[in-house]
Amino acid sequence: MEDRGANQKIRGVICGHFLIDIYTPVLALILPLLIAQMNLSYFLAGLIVTVFNVTSSVSQPFIGLYGDKTGWRASVPLCLVIGSVGISLTAISGNYLLLLFLAAGAAIGHALFHPAAMDIMYSLSPPAKRGLYNSIFTTSGSIGYAIGPVLAGVLITVGGLPAVAWLVIPGIVGATWMYRNNRRFRPAAGESAAVRKPVQTEIPATKKKYWWVPAGLVVAICSLRAWAYLGIITYLPTLLVLGHHGLDTFTASLVVTVMLFAGVAGQIAGGYLSDRFGRKEMLVIGLAGAIPFFALIFSTNELLMYLGVMMYAFFASSCYVMSVTMTQDLLPGNVGFASGLTLGFSMGVGGVGAAVIGWAADVMGSLSAALYLLIIPTILCPVLALLIRYPLKSLARKSSPA
Repeated sequence: MEDRGANQKIRGVICGHFLIDIYTPVLALILPLLIAQMNLSYFLAGLIVTVFNVTSSVSQPFIGLYGDKTGWRASVPLCLVIGSVGISLTAISGNYLLLLFLAAGAAIGHALFHPAAMDIMYSLSPPAKRGLYNSIFTTSGSIGYAIGPVLAGVLITVGGLPAVAWLVIPGIVGATWMYRNNRRFRPAAGESAAVRKPVQTEIPATKKKYWWVPAGLVVAICSLRAWAYLGIITYLPTLLVLGHHGLDTFTASLVVTVMLFAGVAGQIAGGYLSDRFGRKEMLVIGLAGAIPFFALIFSTNELLMYLGVMMYAFFASSCYVMSVTMTQDLLPGNVGFASGLTLGFSMGVGGVGAAVIGWAADVMGSLSAALYLLIIPTILCPVLALLIRYPLKSLARKSSPA
């Protein structure tokens, strides 16, 4: 019964991650409509995404740290309700300040969700397959993230911007199912203790030892990667709709969705390959591989541009799972805090970067020129990855006896 309950818990948080991340890219997709409807500058439009990401990032590490110290975790179904309601209502707010308030409220739901869900996944997954399990968890969210734009695009096509409010239904239905599922499979007393039992990490001889400098480097890389990645995701619909491409909202949503699914494929590949060939090795390869394809995004040839968008998403996303797992390994016993830093803080930095790029676009008079500046953090990422003090699996294999 304990195994069945553990499996149900894992399925529940995977489902919850899929659902809650449906709502995250909706803000970026409706930005062109908000810009036209509310006469917003690029900076004010980007500030909406910034408020969401910064609110989540500032609170998430502290929520994770508090949970690590006290054992308290938020209710996953409640977090889903808060996140889905907040984002869905932004489409009918009609007021800029209210829109910012709803975005911040939804961000609190996301900030509470991720440490709680990651703690369940980390505690119940086998140590030898932690990269794979984290890959499944993050991939479920990425699939939701990829589906979100096209769902919102369909609703906008059918009923205009206000129709996006109907997107709240999957969140409410999913939260209800998870709540009933959790009540049906309550953990036994022995299982609860097992879940909170510390587990051994990949780092040798680091029991109860914290590797703050290498962990900080991983978080810095996550932040720079998020700055470039979120900058592209945030403004790509605007670039496609209001720029020289002249696409309609639904077609732009399809492009973003295909891009995000390419990111999903990258996450699956990254999680699997990091378990097999080493986390640091694949982190460096993935970050370096993203650089040439980032440059292709700004090609005048549309086929090359689409290729750049898809392959950049693949390589940039392949690093996501391994960076989360590496930070958890480097900060043993602080799964919530580590997850808050990589899933929360770094995304907040990316959100701030989105506002900065919006400001740069207003100053430069060109959104594409401002976005191209993001090649700088893209190049810095693999350079910093080489400096991380983390065991290389390839060297360990060579030094091990035959």
